[in-house]
Amino acid sequence: MAKAGDKSGGSGKKGLKRKAATEESQEAAVGEDGTTESGVQPPKTAAFPPGFSISEIKNKQRRHLMFTRWKQQQRKEKLAAKKKLKKEREALGDKAPPKPVPKTIDNQRVYDETIVDPNDEEVMLEVLNK
Repeated sequence: MAKAGDKSGGSGKKGLKRKAATEESQEAAVGEDGTTESGVQPPKTAAFPPGFSISEIKNKQRRHLMFTRWKQQQRKEKLAAKKKLKKEREALGDKAPPKPVPKTIDNQRVYDETIVDPNDEEVMLEVLNK
């Protein structure tokens, strides 16, 4: 059993706050060009491995931090892809391929012979006779 004065069994909130504060101060010290005050570039955060699951992280604060980083990374990748596509489209001009048609319920519908065509004469006559 742990003693009352043992530090290993205490709550880790203070340590987490210190750790988060140091991470924030390191991020704040990074300049516009990506270098720190000492002129050294900090290591970029590695991309999440393919088998990595954020839900496996048990610490709520750490899980939230990792999730927000993951969402930011996804947003950056999506924006970069959009910018790249836009540049290609502008570079090609009139020769650019047409924009893809968005998937909608109507576009994805499979024709079924039991569906009645609204322009059908018999249907129009039934509607008018009522």
